Amino acid sequence: MKSHIAEFVSPGHPDRLADAVVESIVDLAVGRDSDALVGVECAVHTDHVFIDGRVAAGVGDACVVRHDEIDEIARSVYRDAGYGGIWIHAPEKLKVIQNVCLEPLSDEERAIRNLSDDQNVVTGYACNNPETDYLPPAHFVANYIGRKVDAWRRTVPDKFGPDFKVLVHLDDAGGRYHWRRLTLSIQHRAGVFAAEQHELVMPVVRGALAELEARGLSGVSDLPLDDFVLNGAGDFIVGGPEGDNGLSGKKLAVDFYGPEVPIGGGAICGKDPHKVDVAGAFRARELALRLLNELGGNAVTVRLGWTPGDAAPAFREAESVDSIGLAHPIPPAALPPEDWFRIDSIVADLHLTSLPRRNRVLSGYFF
Repeated sequence: MKSHIAEFVSPGHPDRLADAVVESIVDLAVGRDSDALVGVECAVHTDHVFIDGRVAAGVGDACVVRHDEIDEIARSVYRDAGYGGIWIHAPEKLKVIQNVCLEPLSDEERAIRNLSDDQNVVTGYACNNPETDYLPPAHFVANYIGRKVDAWRRTVPDKFGPDFKVLVHLDDAGGRYHWRRLTLSIQHRAGVFAAEQHELVMPVVRGALAELEARGLSGVSDLPLDDFVLNGAGDFIVGGPEGDNGLSGKKLAVDFYGPEVPIGGGAICGKDPHKVDVAGAFRARELALRLLNELGGNAVTVRLGWTPGDAAPAFREAESVDSIGLAHPIPPAALPPEDWFRIDSIVADLHLTSLPRRNRVLSGYFF
């Protein structure tokens, strides 16, 4: 019996607010200049939003992104997540502090966008579970439940706030799942007590589990009431940036494959698609799925490594795991040719400059 554990973090969590801010800046810049070079970070705390980094995009004398647009992005992210009204902080009252270098992209930098500007290792993973989109089961289940809760919460904004987390702990007994614990910690208005919370939340959770069971995750709908923990620490009234600070790029395990799979190198959020942290991660996942389909097995892991100045990763490695858990290296001859791994090939093949990635971040995982 194998145990699986993973979490979902809502769009209203402070770290996810920061992620959404920087991803929206990336989308804005790349939407106006497909070669845009973007590396930005964000921190949030109480009613302050701090944004720093660099955006180089456009030609001529000015960047195609303006500071006032970045300011509005921060406010829009808070608004979209559900802040305002009884849920502080109101988007229009945020204090947005920027130290972002905005400048046009020089011809010299544009000419080398096909080369890595940093070193990095990325991991791609796929397991033989089509019912979970070939993702680790607990990771998929946590995100599925989290997205359902988020959509429902927006229909009762007078009772539940934007900040919440889901934690899934499952045992896999030969293809049938058994619960150890399902935890939901969700911000709520004062006066919405435990009994009402359970009365409102349980149908949403039960509905999500029934849908997962129908997808083929046998046993997940059999959640004993004792194994469901709702706001186990007590009242969760003060949440979001008022309850905790947040920083972009912290939820790497959530963005990738959950805690069961090594994540490789850096964060994805706040970086343009030409950076190998982004392009490499998407290509590695694509290759893992391809090899799983071609070679079979229980799972495939791909590792790619770039050094500064590389057009393609100097390190390319893949392994499959069989039905009894033994790992087997995949011969280099079974991997695609070097050109397939080139940054410009990845960006073009996967349409990364026209793919709005922010929605993937807010849904809980990229892949």
